[in-house]
Amino acid sequence: MGKTTVAKRVAESIGGKYINVAELAVGEGLVVSYDAERGAYIIDDARVRERLRQVARERLIIVDTHVASAVPQEELYVAVILRLDPRELEVRLRSRGYPEWKVLENVQAEVLDACLVEAVELFGAERVFEVDVTGKSVEQIVEEVMTVIKSRKGNKPGSVNWLERLGEEVVKYLVNA
Repeated sequence: MGKTTVAKRVAESIGGKYINVAELAVGEGLVVSYDAERGAYIIDDARVRERLRQVARERLIIVDTHVASAVPQEELYVAVILRLDPRELEVRLRSRGYPEWKVLENVQAEVLDACLVEAVELFGAERVFEVDVTGKSVEQIVEEVMTVIKSRKGNKPGSVNWLERLGEEVVKYLVNA
């Protein structure tokens, strides 16, 4: 259970179209290169943004991505950043067989609010909301996201603070930073 499951269910709930940016970029050739070390394509942000604009003109879309810069600012109603306790994220990624460097990189990004910071820089704090998904069911998360979408109210940037919650334990994630 993660952001893809939540995004698909939210799209279903509001009658919108679900779009996974990575799948869109690869499927439509909107990539600039392939990073063999990371095992990932580097998307062409500008071309993906234009393609998302085209789709958004036709219908409401729910975008699933870690790359906020690929989302057209003028089409964005709200950005909902799903947050997960770094300890739980670490366990989840290890269980999926991720290499150690990728586990650490993802956990560090979560601890340091990387996706949140990028979203606030691009879209402004007034359109960005956080949902802490730790220990919640998909249904609970979808309900919380739907409340944010309907009311534009919810947890504002900074409400989830892993540095504060983890205390000294955070050192194990940041020592290799």
